[in-house]
Amino acid sequence: MNLLNVEIRAGDPISINEHTITPFAQSMQVTIPGMNGGLIWNRPVSILVQTKDGEEQVLSIPDVTRQTIWMLFGATFMITLFAWLISRIFKSFR
Repeated sequence: MNLLNVEIRAGDPISINEHTITPFAQSMQVTIPGMNGGLIWNRPVSILVQTKDGEEQVLSIPDVTRQTIWMLFGATFMITLFAWLISRIFKSFR
């Protein structure tokens, strides 16, 4: 039994005019042994666009929320580190 399972799955293709669009999503499942349920997190990853001529193009979907969370985590870490350094400097003047 896997504690962490990550998969990328294709959705149902959608035909619009001369294009077929297929969405792809990443699913991350976290299960805890001995407990019912767990955590499932889904996010869009990319879209495959196919034309009638056979051309294919993959368009990635940036996860802006995840990027923002990591940026906030980094800023919080830097502010905490800066405050700790300032407190150490002021303690040395006492």
